[in-house]
Order: sequence, then structure tokens, then C-alpha cells
Amino acid sequence: MTFLEAFTKFGPDVERVAEALGITPPEADRLINAIMERRYQKRVQYCRRPA
Repeated sequence: MTFLEAFTKFGPDVERVAEALGITPPEADRLINAIMERRYQKRVQYCRRPA
């Protein structure tokens, strides 16, 4: 299972994503935070576009 598949299936549940991927929870947390930060930055950039 890839990280994106696990994230889609379990959402931001660090423990379940880590278990599905066979990685440590801190590593899963770092990956989840990176995805969520990218989504946030896209949303902020979209909202700040001039009219």
C-alpha cells in the first residue's frame, strides 16, 4: 500500500497509517503533516488571488 492510499483510506490517523505502511508513527505524522500543509497552502493561495 502506498502512502496516498493509506491516507485516503484512514485519513489523518497517524497510528493506522503507520501500521498500514510498516513505518514508525513519527514518520507517518511527518508525511501526513506535509500533505495537510500542501493542501492548506493551495487553499490560501487560491483565496488570495486578486479579483
